[in-house]
Amino acid sequence: MSVFDKYLLKKDNLLKRRVEIDSSLYEQLEELAEIYDASINKLVNIAIIELLKTENVKIYKRPNNEIADSHNFAIRETSYEELEKLKSKYGLSIYKLINIAIYNALNS
Repeated sequence: MSVFDKYLLKKDNLLKRRVEIDSSLYEQLEELAEIYDASINKLVNIAIIELLKTENVKIYKRPNNEIADSHNFAIRETSYEELEKLKSKYGLSIYKLINIAIYNALNS
């Protein structure tokens, strides 16, 4: 493993998807995008990759007044294929899995 493998994602085909993200999670991603040299899209892809590695699929308690807004993302094709497998395994929608991935990444 080179130092570049440690810090950079390798190129992958990107699938454009519209995903509902809980507004509080998205706001936290916006704040992180100001801190790190990464777009919100990259932060979401990293969160998904981490979820796929750990398979830490635990439902979190969403505040009652929380709303979800739709956002466009370019999700890595290989990650999306793995999300499809988790969808079948856990019976959760892709959007819920992505929200879980973001929540886990923000709270780790």
